[in-house]
Amino acid sequence: MENFIVVLISALLFYIERKNLPEVVLFVLAYPLSWLFFVPLKNEEIEDFFNVPLPPEIRLNIDETVKSVLPVKTTIIIGNTTEKKAVTRKLVTYVTHGIDVEENMKYLRILQKDPHMDVALYAGQALEDIENYFEEQIAKSRNINDIESCLTIYNYLRTGIPKGVVRQDLENLLRAKMENVSNRLPEYYEIMYYLEKDENYFLKGYEVTKEPRLLKKYLLEKLRKREYNVVKAYLSETTRKLICEN
Repeated sequence: MENFIVVLISALLFYIERKNLPEVVLFVLAYPLSWLFFVPLKNEEIEDFFNVPLPPEIRLNIDETVKSVLPVKTTIIIGNTTEKKAVTRKLVTYVTHGIDVEENMKYLRILQKDPHMDVALYAGQALEDIENYFEEQIAKSRNINDIESCLTIYNYLRTGIPKGVVRQDLENLLRAKMENVSNRLPEYYEIMYYLEKDENYFLKGYEVTKEPRLLKKYLLEKLRKREYNVVKAYLSETTRKLICEN
């Protein structure tokens, strides 16, 4: 009786699955081996599971209005030729204005290796435009000793374009100009750190100007050098937020 009940329940489940009475009869006659032959055949996906062809490439379908506001890094990866060329001009503006110079120069050099020749040529021209811009500005302000002329040399050095003797001459020129620049400016301490590679300039700058970003840079340098005791001495709720910003 128990076996008979099991067969009936199985037949009922099979009918719910297949909705085909003749197949239910065959199912009962062939029970229990019929489970192995009847049920899997309904789903072709099971038969062809290991034969599913893989697509040759993955395409990202992103709306054009969204792409127009994508970050530079994302556009470099998924943008078309026109978008990459537009980003190239944007990067030139960023670099010549001293905005994230090292990072944006890295993006330009990636674009210079782009497989599309137009993009690569455009990026090469952008690097040349940056070089010409800074050289022209430095020539104009060579005999002027103010923070703007110092920042021009500083940002040009950060591009990595000047090499060898040219770079050394620019660093010497910058040092000479800095002797006439007020130390009440936060930029003074950033430039001095760049020239001397001494993070104590950040701390001194914070003490003089009370500019929070100088303290942040000081603490981040100490963290990088694993001088945790120094960081701990300055640790407070304010400095924690300062370090974690951005």
